[in-house]
Amino acid sequence: MHSLDIFSVLWVFALAAVFFAAFVRGVTGFGFSLILAPILLLFVDPTSVVVTNLLLALIANIVVIVFSLKKLNLKKLMPVLISSIIGIPFGAWILTAASPSVMKILIGGVTTFFAIVLALGINRPFKQEKLAGGVVGLVGGLLSSSTSLSGPPAVLYMHNQNWPKELIHSSLATYFLFTCFWSLVALYVAGRLDTQILVSAVSLTPALLVGIFLGVVVFRRINNRFFRWLSIAVVVGSGILGILSGLGVLS
Repeated sequence: MHSLDIFSVLWVFALAAVFFAAFVRGVTGFGFSLILAPILLLFVDPTSVVVTNLLLALIANIVVIVFSLKKLNLKKLMPVLISSIIGIPFGAWILTAASPSVMKILIGGVTTFFAIVLALGINRPFKQEKLAGGVVGLVGGLLSSSTSLSGPPAVLYMHNQNWPKELIHSSLATYFLFTCFWSLVALYVAGRLDTQILVSAVSLTPALLVGIFLGVVVFRRINNRFFRWLSIAVVVGSGILGILSGLGVLS
């Protein structure tokens, strides 16, 4: 199946999944694609999942930025943004050349490992933050256009650097908006966009907008410690889902 039939049972199920993923995205500043991708992969092909995630994430991040723009420190984020441009074209190529199952297992395994390390309190902030941010952006850009899952490297990096939750929230929104836009451009150039997929993705936006709004409201009421643990839990959970999906357990 290449896209969702609007008003079908699967479409209603997808609406509920989008709402939940958007709510988590509003609270933690990330996690939308991490949560939604494994669910959509149960009944939609990988390319459609990537395109749907990227389009909905683009809209979600525009909304989040409206709420958090004042907290953004663009200077700290710039190395991540610039280097992500280099990785995006390679990711678009990987989407057409690599095995989706291998990609899911690899990404899920690496993500889960580093998230658990961070949860155990073994974090070592990088002294050369600009260099580390550049590496993170490169990897994130590659993952964005190949899997739509560019979040884990950036999330773990920002928490490792002990950025405050307000800065993480606004920085992730800007980073995701940037990578989503250029990933869609790269996929369009590669001929991977399809009108039917775009229409079905747009039909899911009402659930997206409601979930994002409620999530942002909750975000403003939680403290830094809870925010950190919730973020790590989402990364670990999504990493495990990625591994299971890659192994065919969820199919």
